Amino acid sequence: MKPLVVLLITKMPKGQKIDLQKLYSVIYKTFPRECQSLGFTDSHPIELKWKNQIRYGLWEARKQGLIKHVGTPNSGEWQRL
Repeated sequence: MKPLVVLLITKMPKGQKIDLQKLYSVIYKTFPRECQSLGFTDSHPIELKWKNQIRYGLWEARKQGLIKHVGTPNSGEWQRL
């Protein structure tokens, strides 16, 4: 899931805003079976693994300089650089 998120971000036009909740819904609608098969995380807080991996994909994209966080600290809004 993480490499998929980075790949999607590299294909986006520069300047496009990315909303985390919309990204969740697009990926889940596109890959429902894969998302359901991942299950839950083993650590606290227990959450869906596919959502966790999407966030790690965003972190990796930020580390590569593909995106930056915009908005308030917990807004979940990113911008493609």
